[in-house]
This record gives sequence, C-alpha cells and structure tokens, in this order.
Amino acid sequence: MRGRGKTKVRGYVVATLTVLMGWSCLPDPLEVRNIPPLKPEIVVNTQIIPDESLVVFLTKTFGALEASDDSNPFELINAIAVNDATVILDGPTSSDTLQLLGAGAYGGLELTFNAGDVYTLRVISPSMGTVQATTTVTPRVEFESLSLRRYFNGYDDTLVQVSYSIKDPLERNFYMINVQRLRLQNEIPEQLLNPRVYTRVIDDSGYDGMVITDTLHATPRDYAAGDTVAVFLSNIQEDYYDFIKLRLDNRMGFVEFVSEPVNYPTNVEGGRGFFNLYIPDVRLFVVE
Repeated sequence: MRGRGKTKVRGYVVATLTVLMGWSCLPDPLEVRNIPPLKPEIVVNTQIIPDESLVVFLTKTFGALEASDDSNPFELINAIAVNDATVILDGPTSSDTLQLLGAGAYGGLELTFNAGDVYTLRVISPSMGTVQATTTVTPRVEFESLSLRRYFNGYDDTLVQVSYSIKDPLERNFYMINVQRLRLQNEIPEQLLNPRVYTRVIDDSGYDGMVITDTLHATPRDYAAGDTVAVFLSNIQEDYYDFIKLRLDNRMGFVEFVSEPVNYPTNVEGGRGFFNLYIPDVRLFVVE
C-alpha cells in the first residue's frame, strides 16, 4: 500500500504541474460580446420497457453554462422538460397518442411491436414547435448464456462482473448491453441526469452466425449484496449504434449532450436525439 500511495501522490504532482504549465502558456482571455443565444430545440429520447411499453422523454436544449451534472435534478428537469406536447405514434395498423406521465415523459401502454414494422413519432409542442422521426423495429436477440457476480478490483471498489454469450444471427447486427442497478422510484429525476448505467455497444463484424462471448466489469463501483441489477441486451439500428458509440467515446453524460452545441447523429427531423424501437432481452439478478 505504501508503494501505491507514493505512486498516487507522484501522479497528482505530475498532473498538477502539467495543468500549471498549460495555464502558463495560455494567452489572456478575450472578451466576447453580443453572441446571439441558440434557439432551443426538442431533444427526443426513447426507452422500451420490458413489457413492450414505450416511454418518450422530451427535453429542450439549453446553454452550455446554464447547468452541470451537479445541478439539482428536480430543478433542472422542471426547467428543461417539454410538458405541453401532443405525442403521436403512427404504426402500420394504428395511431396512438401517448399520455403525459410528468417531467417530460410520455408513455404508451400495451403497444405490440413486431420486427420489421415501421413507426413514425410526431411531437407537436405549442412552445417548441414540431419534430418527427421514423424508425424500424429491430428483431429481438436473446442472451444464450448470462451470469453475474460481485467483483473486487483491488482498489476498494466493488463492481459486478457480467459474463455473457450471444448467438449472433447471420445478418448484420449491432448490439447494446446495459447494466443498471435498480433504484428507488423517487430517484428518477437524478437517474435521468446521472443514470449510472454501464453501456457497451457491439458491432458483429466477423461474428456472423457465430457465438459472441465476453466478460465485462460494470460500474458504478459501489454494488452491495442484496442489490437488484438488470442486464439488458438490445439489437439496435446501425445509426443508433453510431450515436451511442460517439457519446461513449466522448464520455458524454445527459447534461453535456442536451447543452452541447456540436451536432451529433440524429434521426429527429427538426430536433435532436434519437427515436428507436427494439425489444430488449432483460434479465434480473440479486447480487450475492
């Protein structure tokens, strides 16, 4: 432990010196005035619940300096939620109006999604305007095997180790694996801003018709015995894979995304975010 402690201290010193040297090379900041604020846009996020219910979460973009991950979750959600919209889901055989559940969330219950069906989401907001997006339901792919256990990484952190295998179909597929500790209902606003969900995306190139096998160590780092953990496997569209991978590569959280001026991939016409439909394979574990 002493050697590790010295190494950490040395690392902090090197990092501090590097930052100070970087600041010493920076010129005096220039004052910038009269920059017009960007017009807020609707951001669409969708979540498929295991019983095939759909939740669409609508927020609006805001200035990059207006909030951070340390912001009060309830205040920020109330400030950016779009609660005045009419949200319509047009499918191959029906058109459903989603109900406002609160805090920008709109839900549709007892919806049956079939692989290959095409759906269009229409959002009409008196305050924010109109956006729409179209997607195709991807086929369900299930875990062939899955196990979970606590994992100690040697640094006083407790993760979960997830070992899995997927029998990959012959066609091209893109997968998203999510590992999430299920938490109390009254923590939903905080989860929306800091979801603490481990995400891995997989491109099946080189695996067509084969079995994909791997083991991952999922954060957060404070799993305890008795925690309930959900593991999701979703077969997703390639454009949504590109979107998620870019956010993961940039380590971008929800707050950074809705305030980020850089254009990220989107299938929302007139807005941002992603509308996607898939049928996840969900497994629940109680950590031992």
